[in-house]
Amino acid sequence: MNQRHINEEFKAVSMREGLLPVKVTPFYEKKIKEEVAALGNHLGPLHRVSFPTQDRISLRAPNEVKDFVNDRSNACGRANKTSIVRKYADRVLFLTTSKCFGHCQYCFRMDVLSENTFIDEPDEQDADLDRLIDYLRRQPEVTEVILSGGDPLMLPASRLETIIEGIRLVPSVKSIRIHTRAIVFEPKAFTAEKIDILARHGLRITFHIVHPYEICEEVSEKIADLRGHKIRLYNQFPLLRNTNDHQLVLHRLLERLDGMGVRNLSIFIPDPINFSAAFRVRLGRIWHIADQLNLFSPSWINSTRFVLDTSRGKVRREHCTEKNGDTDLVLFVRDGNSIPFPDFPEHLDVPGQLEVMLWKEYGRAKV
Repeated sequence: MNQRHINEEFKAVSMREGLLPVKVTPFYEKKIKEEVAALGNHLGPLHRVSFPTQDRISLRAPNEVKDFVNDRSNACGRANKTSIVRKYADRVLFLTTSKCFGHCQYCFRMDVLSENTFIDEPDEQDADLDRLIDYLRRQPEVTEVILSGGDPLMLPASRLETIIEGIRLVPSVKSIRIHTRAIVFEPKAFTAEKIDILARHGLRITFHIVHPYEICEEVSEKIADLRGHKIRLYNQFPLLRNTNDHQLVLHRLLERLDGMGVRNLSIFIPDPINFSAAFRVRLGRIWHIADQLNLFSPSWINSTRFVLDTSRGKVRREHCTEKNGDTDLVLFVRDGNSIPFPDFPEHLDVPGQLEVMLWKEYGRAKV
């Protein structure tokens, strides 16, 4: 089946299942076209990030759910809405917009984004910010606010500053962090005005760069500009099958980030949500990849954490207490709370081909 037919099939599935439609910026699509031309197919890592593949549509794993992390259970400040989410005692997540520059095929928040379009309504924005500020004043133990979405860089500079200045009115909040993929989708979104706002207010920026080939000269220059304004830069990303599921790909990405002064915080285990099987990796292979990365790279590369996000917060390998071999159910325990996790079936976990994922280094792939 060719890519046009796959796109049409995915469009029908998206409308039926509530998946996000395909959305790619011209900037990112230029990289994809280069990849397709070099490989001679649509199996490359950047294409998989943005466009559906047949396995994205048809491959399913047991025990997939609509929303594994269940942000709704941690929503606060407004009944039945999830613009304010709190899973940790010291920080809250504020969803500033439901809009993104591009729609990642692996998105683990598509369900929330689809229902959270209310936060983009002008008459709701100020009310939501007022609710956040009121909540923060009543919860002085919260010392950090994370601005997410959607992508906060989609907001006009004036709106972004209004949000930041409002949060800064609360003395107990010491840190504000922004999570964004604008750096790889649309680096020009970091305008001089927005960079000035971020720098003046001392914000931290966490990127979501998933593959070393997302970093080109323009991306590198924008990161250097941000660093030149003394903005603290971080990164975190998911481990994705057929995209970056090999220690060499991770090493290349982490090495490039370190060279640009970007500290990687976490590598996430994909959520077992509906239509995620094309990207998921079995836990045993994830631990093997982590071990190999640790064994053959320096500490400033391998100090990143491999984590699973849950409704109870992040868990790691050491939180894994038992596994049922018959059901493939893994039990994690955090703060006395049991968190069951359906592992990805071994027979479905076909590793990505290194010569495809790192095609620039391996030449034309034979697939």
